[in-house]
Amino acid sequence: MSHRAVLSGGHGGPAPHARSHFPGLGRPRTGTEPLTAYSALGARLVLSSIALPLFAAGAALLALWAASARSSGSPSTAVLVVLAAVCAVFTAVAAIDIAVIRRRRAERR
Repeated sequence: MSHRAVLSGGHGGPAPHARSHFPGLGRPRTGTEPLTAYSALGARLVLSSIALPLFAAGAALLALWAASARSSGSPSTAVLVVLAAVCAVFTAVAAIDIAVIRRRRAERR
């Protein structure tokens, strides 16, 4: 029996595809990953829990700096506003990630 036949259940057909919420994004299984693999939710939760307050503080401090900066100063007000906006986006991403992790953990129970 060939290696591909073993992976596909012995029928010789194509290997089963991973399920995805989006059509066409599933990858063919190589046979090395477990069927019930989960992402490292604990590590993601720790990283997001650290990133959320850091980026929120960064956004607030950069916004305050931009508000009190002179227009001819270095860095310019525009640069500070862009950096504050980037920090705010990262704050939102971390908050959304924490919500997704909590939902996935609740689904496991």
